Amino acid sequence: MLDKKYTYFLLLGLLASGWTSCSKDDTGNDDAVPGTTDGIPTGVYQIVNLVADTSASSGGNATSLYYSLEDNKVIPASQKQTGNWDIVFYGIYNSSVYPNNGAAVGSPGYGGPGKAKLYLVVDRQFDAAYYDTLNFKPTTLPIPAAKWNEAFDAVKTVPVLDDKFITRDIGLDHFQTEFDGWGYYDFYGSLFPGNELKTHVVYSLPRVMIVKTHKGNYAKLIIRSLYKNSPDNPDRDDSPGYINFVYAIQKDGSKNLDIH
Repeated sequence: MLDKKYTYFLLLGLLASGWTSCSKDDTGNDDAVPGTTDGIPTGVYQIVNLVADTSASSGGNATSLYYSLEDNKVIPASQKQTGNWDIVFYGIYNSSVYPNNGAAVGSPGYGGPGKAKLYLVVDRQFDAAYYDTLNFKPTTLPIPAAKWNEAFDAVKTVPVLDDKFITRDIGLDHFQTEFDGWGYYDFYGSLFPGNELKTHVVYSLPRVMIVKTHKGNYAKLIIRSLYKNSPDNPDRDDSPGYINFVYAIQKDGSKNLDIH
């Protein structure tokens, strides 16, 4: 999966405002018709070291980063009340993902024209190979890298009807909530008792998010890491604020996500 033909390396120090051009819909008043061929084509895209809030800490929310899956680019925060973005990375270490949905109270896009939604694919049988599915914590660290490819490739279509999609955020697994998440936050370092470098560390899990974009197209997305260069077993010496993820987007309006 990681060697697909569309690979984008977002270099350290590259400022979002410096390389993001405005789309034709700066006001967000588009018709949001699925099947659009605007922006990037159907394909698989790897995002490496996307610079978010590199000064983020466990003490508060990071500066939000808005992203268009339709165009594969960062969108300035000044456009958060438009339909130009699909997801935002916000919260502690940019670890929560919110869809751009104008009807979602709490979303940065609340009150705007956004129509995006999310769904998290959770396979308990698959999770059991690396995760305690009763106590909600990893049992194997580092999780074998091949698991991300396996999980991503296993999602070949949108697995549910649209009424199962959500407009709230997808964050860290059962961190102060009852919801499944895309990653695990070890607040107290309980996985590595006595090791201060292992407190307040985010561990990615090989779980796939399905995004219905503002324009109505479907994408699958998996987050590999929130740390620079995606360390397999991160600790507090690793640099946060660098988002690494892979996504595949279908631009013909169908639910086919078997994309290569």
